[in-house]
Amino acid sequence: MAAGAGGKGSEKAALFLLMLGEEQASKVLQFVDPHEVELIGTAMAAIRSVDNQRAEAVVDDFRMSMQSETSLGVGVHGYVRKLFTSTLGEQKGATLADRVLGDEESQEMNSLRWLEPDALLHMLKDEHPQLIAITMAHMDQEQAGALLKQMAPDLQDDIVMRIANMQTIPQAAMRQLQTVLKKKLSVTATFKNRKIDGALTVAGIMNGLDQEAETRILESVAKKNEALSEKIQDLMFLFSNLINIPDKGIQLLLREVSSDILPMALKGADQKVRDKIMGNMSKRAREMLIEDMEARGPMKLSDVEAAQKDILAVARKLAEAGQIDLGRGGNDDYV
Repeated sequence: MAAGAGGKGSEKAALFLLMLGEEQASKVLQFVDPHEVELIGTAMAAIRSVDNQRAEAVVDDFRMSMQSETSLGVGVHGYVRKLFTSTLGEQKGATLADRVLGDEESQEMNSLRWLEPDALLHMLKDEHPQLIAITMAHMDQEQAGALLKQMAPDLQDDIVMRIANMQTIPQAAMRQLQTVLKKKLSVTATFKNRKIDGALTVAGIMNGLDQEAETRILESVAKKNEALSEKIQDLMFLFSNLINIPDKGIQLLLREVSSDILPMALKGADQKVRDKIMGNMSKRAREMLIEDMEARGPMKLSDVEAAQKDILAVARKLAEAGQIDLGRGGNDDYV
């Protein structure tokens, strides 16, 4: 670890928190995501001793931040942001600063991140589905997906539909959520109206579900709003996600896709997707595909996107039939 820089963000954070002492360090860690706490904790465990040079490097970062401000009362937000980013690194520091300097909503909702899915379900089981949906819309998508898995199918369908239709969460609803959490978690918070892309939120939550649950929920949404169901599907499964499909699935997909649209679709694909597709083709077929792509020249983005959507539609149909795995979890069997 270089003396001037203090080392990596997680190592600097670990050193700093060790110097703060247990009580103060625990207060800081309340604002940090569980995953980040794990990284910092791992870095702490790796520290066997702290020499003066390393400690001074971390302290110097704080000293330089303090000296850049004319007074503690002026530009205090900028000071706090610099303080955190210099100690925790750009990403972690910015995240912590946003939580501290923003409204109290993020601090309050952070309490939920430490609960296991079964504990969350027990806490929310008697609440109205709309309140459950609002809570899940505020959660980390991975955690919300894990909670969704624990629910009964009918409730899954209801919750997904409610989140997908969200655009703005009114202040009154947030106050109701605050009341529930205050009672069950002994926390308080203040909230503002919050805009939300419901379909995008649902797409992120559902990406962790198995294929059977995903298909059932999307069919349920389609019965009420087919356009919304299609939008969620488009957001869930992007062309770049093809790299997650096992080779056997890619080979089956290529047999079902028209040879006319493949060169067009790959025109706008990143190299990883191209490598995945071409790696599952014969040498001759690969050479012909490359020649076709080069011969086509520049193409309209709308045409490329339309070709990619056609291929994704074929992939989804094969997945629904149980013939390929989209690589988002669930059953790996083929028929």
